[in-house]
Amino acid sequence: MGKLILNVDTGIDDAFAIILLNKYRISPEFIVAASGNSTLKNTYRNTTGITNLLQLGCPVYPGSYKPLVRPHYHEDFHGENGIGCYHFEEVSLENQPNGIIKMYEALLHDKYTIICTSPMTSLGLLLSMDSGIKKNIENIVIMGGAFGITQYGNGNMGNSEFNVFYDPEAAKIVLGADINETIISLDTTMNPELAIYNMPQNTKRTPLDNFIYKTTEFMLKKHRTFELHDPIAALSFINPDIFEFINGNIDVDSNGVTRFEKNRNSKKRIAVALNNEDYINQLVNKIYDIG
Repeated sequence: MGKLILNVDTGIDDAFAIILLNKYRISPEFIVAASGNSTLKNTYRNTTGITNLLQLGCPVYPGSYKPLVRPHYHEDFHGENGIGCYHFEEVSLENQPNGIIKMYEALLHDKYTIICTSPMTSLGLLLSMDSGIKKNIENIVIMGGAFGITQYGNGNMGNSEFNVFYDPEAAKIVLGADINETIISLDTTMNPELAIYNMPQNTKRTPLDNFIYKTTEFMLKKHRTFELHDPIAALSFINPDIFEFINGNIDVDSNGVTRFEKNRNSKKRIAVALNNEDYINQLVNKIYDIG
């Protein structure tokens, strides 16, 4: 699979994406946390907390703290601290190496895949630094966008998807770059057959299980459903063969609305379907340690 960098705004479903990768023994070289689901202070703490819980041992660096040209905005969807009812220890941002610079330095010397389950601000800044590093980006897996290709791709922030809505200027830079990109949009992740409506059951109660079940319970109580957007993006990296993709050109307007034009020669491929049985077996049962 090659070397991997994660961009996250941890968030409960970002944490579940990191957990899923760990269940498959996939560890990133490092993780860049950015604002999005919550402030950078919260997302950095949450990311450090989940890596410690998993004993990953990979560095976590802070990335962007606000969109390129807009103020920070969040919906409190994942709770005030960004991770529901769970509380990790506070972590200082002082004197931490900058994650955008760390990505740049890494890409100067080696090839990487990047999974981005956050707004694309850090990547937009990265690509604006030096277009030459694109040659060492093998693929960017992006959770973002709502293209109306399927009946589910209608947006969750008006006609936009949150990660793109949060920073459409950065999304336009990244989605317009001459790079291989795999986009996991609401066209797939909002399929109601892929949501969790009831608490999955298992008999284990490790610290990790405690985190998984407490945060799942929080989401079900708060929203009555739990869509696993970011873990589905991680699953597309783990096993792309269970997805159906179409290739095309992408545009992003100033309101964060994403538009798609089919083009089989495009470097952008958008997931439009996911095998439901494989999703249950390879994602849900894996995270909840069922079976």
